Amino acid sequence: MSAPEQGAARQAHLLIVDDEPVILQILRAVFEDQPYRVTTVATGSDARAVIAEQGCDILVTDKNLPDVGGLDLLRLAKERDPSTEVIVVTGYGSLETAIAAMELGAYDYVLKPLNNVFEIRRKVERALDRQRISRENTRLLAELRHKNDELQVALQEARELQIELIHSEKLAGIGTLAAGVAHEISSPLFGIMGLAEAILEESEIALVHDYAQEIVDYSTSIKDIVVELSDYSRSSSSEVHGSVHLDQIARDALRLVERSADVQGIEFRLQIPEDLRLLARVNEIQQVFVNLLKNAADAVRDRHGSDGGLVEIHAGRDGEQIWCEVRDNGVGIPAERLASVFDPFFTTKPPGKGTGLGLNVVWRLLTKYRGTVGIESEVGVGTAIRFKLPPQSD
Repeated sequence: MSAPEQGAARQAHLLIVDDEPVILQILRAVFEDQPYRVTTVATGSDARAVIAEQGCDILVTDKNLPDVGGLDLLRLAKERDPSTEVIVVTGYGSLETAIAAMELGAYDYVLKPLNNVFEIRRKVERALDRQRISRENTRLLAELRHKNDELQVALQEARELQIELIHSEKLAGIGTLAAGVAHEISSPLFGIMGLAEAILEESEIALVHDYAQEIVDYSTSIKDIVVELSDYSRSSSSEVHGSVHLDQIARDALRLVERSADVQGIEFRLQIPEDLRLLARVNEIQQVFVNLLKNAADAVRDRHGSDGGLVEIHAGRDGEQIWCEVRDNGVGIPAERLASVFDPFFTTKPPGKGTGLGLNVVWRLLTKYRGTVGIESEVGVGTAIRFKLPPQSD
């Protein structure tokens, strides 16, 4: 247990040092009815031994002692326990004496002769009050530091969990996208196989070259599809911040979503000025668009089937901020459920049709970039999700 904790847990200890027997006797009498332990000694050497062995909470000491001076005792007491309060008694009152004592951390000083001995008791009581407050503040500060350390650990764990959550939602989305990618890859693959078989039977060199060029074109198309999906699936933590075009991110996200057969019959209208730029990780802003567009496509398909669905993506500036809106004419969301749409695991979809993390991930990513996001929806009319971001988010 540290010295401050010991002082707070036990009876206070008052040490009085004076080489004049009469004064020492008077001071002992003044404090004999107080609720703390009193030790009186006549020499600095004895006082030094008491401080070393027991310590003290309050030290009342004569400044001029024949062996060890009162200011030296002050230093020793403070070294053992910085919370010790010291009152210096001197028969040679001067500004220099007061300054010397205060610079060493004395609480107060008293002049001889002691015209009012009870004034010393009042000073001791005030010193004890200050000491109790100081020690309690020290205890609270230590407790706050401990709590802060615990919060820092919890915050780091929350950040790591958030990263895992965002990535897991992305992987869940990749499953849907992969089905569309497989469908798109199958067509050029069949073309490549047919051309390769034709080359084996073709003797005219010009036609062989033409077939070979078509195979290259089909292969390039497949490569582009695979690159798009692999870029989206990689971890955002491996990507650095950079200045990116919002319209290009939205178009890349739209191409990813359009790989899915679920968007068949849905019209997408994208109107984003080319000069809108963000300082961000492309992968993370792209994930925002992919999640919003997937949700919009699902809502539109649920209402219109394969005909009549519309999803619009608009963006612009609002002062210094960049805003973007994804609006659909889907089934809409009941008003009483709007307050929960950004909560984790909340979903309006039937069981097995969604993770309930899509919009929560959108909210987490946007708030990471000091952005805001809101939603408006009406059942049977559609939904609009609008977010704002600083132009140079970091």
